Amino acid sequence: MSFMSVRERRRIGLNPDEILFLIGRSGEIGLAKTGRDMQIFIGTPEKEEIVVFLGKDDLIAVSTFSTGNIAEKGIKSMIYLLKEFSSPIIVLPENHPTSKRLKMVVACGDHIRLDCNIQAGTHPEQDILCACQDLSGLDVNAVKDGVEIDGVINDFRIEKLDQ
Repeated sequence: MSFMSVRERRRIGLNPDEILFLIGRSGEIGLAKTGRDMQIFIGTPEKEEIVVFLGKDDLIAVSTFSTGNIAEKGIKSMIYLLKEFSSPIIVLPENHPTSKRLKMVVACGDHIRLDCNIQAGTHPEQDILCACQDLSGLDVNAVKDGVEIDGVINDFRIEKLDQ
């Protein structure tokens, strides 16, 4: 007899001034609501610029390949740069040597799939985000007043974004 793992679906309330940390053993994801209509610009290897239009309930997700206080400060800083400073996202070409040195990667939108089997920083599509193995396979959906996560979450925490 074989056993199949059971996927969970969990809805978590999240305000625009809060951040949800999904914590794995070797990495973390920070999720924040945009809180307003906004645009994020993405520079691609093809020398094109993609504009992503986000609504107030959409998400900014930042993945880091470390854990702890320094990783979380980096995640908060990246969210600030995107939300308040309108910093663009840069996508690297496939097999670019800098991809191996990235400490954080970003995705944004109403649906984000976490995957450990992609090369960090090389995907202009905003529905997939490189993540540590513990968080790989999670599907994150923006919902009114929060997020819905499909998959097993072992550790998470919500805190104010400005801390």
